[in-house]
Amino acid sequence: MKNRSCKFKRILAFTIALATLLGCAPALAESYSAIIADATLTVYADAALSKKAGELDGYTLVTVNAEKNGVAQLKYGSYTVYAAADALRAVEDVAIPAIANQDTRVFEAPDLNSRSAAMKAGTQVNVLYISGNVAMIEKGGNLGYTNAGHLTPVSGSGSSEGETGSDPFLPEESAPETSDGSSVTIETFAAQVSAATLPVYKSASTSSKKLGALSQGQSVTVYAYNSDWAYIGLSGKYGFCARAGLTRSSGATQPGADLDSAIAATVTAASVTVYQSASTSSKSLGTLRKGAEVNVVETSQSWAYIELNGKYGYCALDALTKTSDLNAEDKNDAVSGEVIGDKNPLGTATVIQATAPVYDSMSASSPKGTLKLGETVSFYGYDSKWVLIGKNGTFGFMPRQYLSADSYAELKEEDSGAAVKELEAALLALGYLDGAPSVNYSSLTTAAVQRFQAACSMTESGVADLATLRVLYSGNAPYSPMLSLSLSSGAKNDNVSRLQTRLYALGYLSRASSIDGDYGANTAAAVRLFQSAAGITATGTADSATIRALYRADAPTLASGTDAADASSSSSSSGSGSSGNTTGMPSNLASTTSEYKSGMSNAQKLEYVIYVAQQQLGKRYVFGSAGTATFDCSGLTMYCFKQVGVSLRHSAYSEGYNDSYKKISDKSSLRRGDLVFFNTVSDGDQCDHVGIYLGSYYFIHASSGAGKVIVSNLSSGYYSRVFSWGRRILET
Repeated sequence: MKNRSCKFKRILAFTIALATLLGCAPALAESYSAIIADATLTVYADAALSKKAGELDGYTLVTVNAEKNGVAQLKYGSYTVYAAADALRAVEDVAIPAIANQDTRVFEAPDLNSRSAAMKAGTQVNVLYISGNVAMIEKGGNLGYTNAGHLTPVSGSGSSEGETGSDPFLPEESAPETSDGSSVTIETFAAQVSAATLPVYKSASTSSKKLGALSQGQSVTVYAYNSDWAYIGLSGKYGFCARAGLTRSSGATQPGADLDSAIAATVTAASVTVYQSASTSSKSLGTLRKGAEVNVVETSQSWAYIELNGKYGYCALDALTKTSDLNAEDKNDAVSGEVIGDKNPLGTATVIQATAPVYDSMSASSPKGTLKLGETVSFYGYDSKWVLIGKNGTFGFMPRQYLSADSYAELKEEDSGAAVKELEAALLALGYLDGAPSVNYSSLTTAAVQRFQAACSMTESGVADLATLRVLYSGNAPYSPMLSLSLSSGAKNDNVSRLQTRLYALGYLSRASSIDGDYGANTAAAVRLFQSAAGITATGTADSATIRALYRADAPTLASGTDAADASSSSSSSGSGSSGNTTGMPSNLASTTSEYKSGMSNAQKLEYVIYVAQQQLGKRYVFGSAGTATFDCSGLTMYCFKQVGVSLRHSAYSEGYNDSYKKISDKSSLRRGDLVFFNTVSDGDQCDHVGIYLGSYYFIHASSGAGKVIVSNLSSGYYSRVFSWGRRILET
């Protein structure tokens, strides 16, 4: 145990120097940094918390300027707002540098089961605080959480502005430990202030920031000290003061400062709660999962006093088993159906590695088999390295880095919101999405998800289910083969259609009919336009470098005032002259209902819808836009019907296939105010474009070909050929 004790002392010294700043109003600080402890925090414009100013997301970093009566004044960016103080968790305002001592992961939330990304050994980060085995870190302005045991403090860190030398509470590993008081002593005990007033500083230097002063008789907790300084805590706030100004309280030494006699134990219950004292009515410090390893310092009746990563607490003794007793035979029993089969799994996890190994025990020397990328299993326990998994009655151990247990809501066609846009952005970055990321789950999204699932050898459902999202956001997701292709004039295939769709989304092609899978003159011209905008030699050939640039989130769109490659094409397309396009409204079809009033009949509402639509004539077409200066086709219909209280989805596909509205198959049966749908793209559906029917075969729509909101005729020509059906939104 001696080596373990030395390691523990070093970790504890690191933990103390980065201690979590919990609690309410700072007793030792005038202002401090904090994060939002809840999922969201409502903030107010006044200290009475009566005028709501908005919400901040969980884990947002803010500055607390002052607190009074449970209300905190916050500084966020350039804004000063107010919020409930108990919803905040304070952090150190001077971060301490550390280096990842192994390959690890950075998590979005402190439970280390949230979405994560890989972090290589040797990466330097700034540690803001540590709670248990979880460290909050910062790098490049981004916040995250990782395993505290995977970090090593940078030698000499901890000095603050105005100091010389390193923080004495972060000694170099080779620093001699002497008995003359010059080295650091790691010990936790209660003490009282014996000086009349005792200044408290940010670090162990009188030239560092002064946090405040303590009065004679005040009680504090000492965590570490040397000959001159003591590291103390009070009401969840931490700082340094002169050791001579403190007197140790009698009988206050915390047990467990020396772990030489501690017994290593493993949690064998599904989970166990850790308490501040040996009582279930005391404060809960957290929960340990099955497989977690701890040091048992003392036992008393049904309780064990334990240590983990420098933190102490009490848990049920019967939830632990001596690690030495868990021999190979016990471990094999632990994965047998007789033992595990009667236990409820803790949840599910998905394989995020192309081929992930499974072992009979927690050792890489006991191979059992492999699982494929995207397979989902149940898990029954885990620690920082291993997960006990089961599938179809077979159990084994898998390294934790090969699994994701992150939680995501399933997304599918007709869903909308920020989660959809995040999904589409991830698919675009990997080369699967051909359109522009939006908040609407459209047919383009479905196709992108299917491509991704095919690349992962998963069921090609087109639904972004939990397993798909876990792999997509794992950091190990495969790139689309599209990004490695080279396409040139004369090619005819689905990949050309994908290329054309992406060029269309960025504005280099303006006609939906140009998406035909044939790499002709218009496609080559569009590629040249994009290459020039992206700073690539304009060859007209879509080589792999060009295609990768096309699928970047910051890919340039067609410059304003520049004609698309197919703008002068004579081929029939959306917005062609043969369809009688005009930005003028036929006088006999114009609506004069210029005001919406409650109690209107459906016929009157439709007249107002048409009035709103005709006010948009001539406004510019922008893909994905829904007003008020620009529109795409479904953005226009959604905007106009919203004015009379009807909610439509921002997708021609979703509007056209919504069977809650009556389908009109024959053009002659259309009525004024119906939606009309067109099959303008060669794909698997028949609703690529939508407009509002005016009567006499005229309709108003946002045309990508014309580049603006226009009126067209569907009695003959292009729109007659591609007409699919209508939908009656309001019965009259």
